[in-house]
Amino acid sequence: MASDPELINLLLDHLDDVRARLSTARRARLDGLINDLRDAGGDVAAIGDLAVELRIELQLAGLPEDHPVRRALPAGTRLNPGLPVIDWGSVIARLQPEDLRRVIRRRLLAAPAFRVDQVDDPEDPDLIRLERADGDVQLPAFQFQESGRPRPLVLRINRLLEADEDPWGVAGWWLGPNAWLGTVPAQLLDRPREPELLMAARALFEGN
Repeated sequence: MASDPELINLLLDHLDDVRARLSTARRARLDGLINDLRDAGGDVAAIGDLAVELRIELQLAGLPEDHPVRRALPAGTRLNPGLPVIDWGSVIARLQPEDLRRVIRRRLLAAPAFRVDQVDDPEDPDLIRLERADGDVQLPAFQFQESGRPRPLVLRINRLLEADEDPWGVAGWWLGPNAWLGTVPAQLLDRPREPELLMAARALFEGN
């Protein structure tokens, strides 16, 4: 597995080819990470966090096994034939628990969200409420319809997964890759596969 500087340099050498293989959304995330790395300058801690995010994004990109950038990433096993190879153990092993928590929370807080004064009944215990470092609270936007009202299905799943006890964990379930579904759960809202969300949540709940 390549070191962080080696991986970043290798990616920049093959950037046009990698970008051409990505979806529009994943290409935008990759571009954002590269810009953040450039802005980090000599901030070693920030570069370390961003490099971890970069490895995760490149694993999820599903590059061919013989691609130079793919060969620089750790090998892994497929949880689902529709998902790219990810060796989460290799990624997580490089982090202390607090470092991993910080990386994950930053990703969750970067997702679209509302302030408590922008929604009705923000104290509803079935809504995911994420507290920022400055003490402000934000509510992930996927929980709400265009009208601003909470989505009944999301509230039901949040209740099942006990979002009132573990808002960060449940937000991570909604906004992270899901092996059972083969995609990010929140992306299935208002889509034909939306009914599968409750089944996936029950599978997780019953597996605990």
